[in-house]
Amino acid sequence: MTRIAHTPWLLGLLCTASWAQATAPDPALLGCWRATTIVLHTTDGARLEDRSGRCTLRFKEEQLESTCRTTQGLATTTYQYQIVRPQVYATTLAGSTVRTELARTTREYAYRIEGERLHTASVVSATAPDASATGPRTETDATRIACPIAGGCWRQVAARRTRQIPLSFQ
Repeated sequence: MTRIAHTPWLLGLLCTASWAQATAPDPALLGCWRATTIVLHTTDGARLEDRSGRCTLRFKEEQLESTCRTTQGLATTTYQYQIVRPQVYATTLAGSTVRTELARTTREYAYRIEGERLHTASVVSATAPDASATGPRTETDATRIACPIAGGCWRQVAARRTRQIPLSFQ
């Protein structure tokens, strides 16, 4: 009888523990990554590829920041993210310096880390199956880099190009 009386409590504890584990950030994902290849598979079957290395990803505890160097300057997009199941995270658009009317609000990405390399690919969402299936599919290969001091890595690159050495990164 005692064993049965504690069963609901134990099941509740196990469910809570597994839920907490599923949403905890993956320590291997945290940090900064330079995208070496970004591939966009459009809905009409086209494949667009960028190997410029002009984009970086910065994974924090609950936030993902994507920064790309463009001809108009820096383009930064910020997402809230969480691990939704093993090797899959979901992003929700939180803000952007570029036009976002075509961007999906929430998307899921499968990821795989092998040493200092990260591969991500958009996947069909388990909670909203039609969300990722109808939009373009993306894949990214990235290499781990040291995270920049406050002020960003692009500021350091710009300073090197103009032969100016910044005194501080504010």
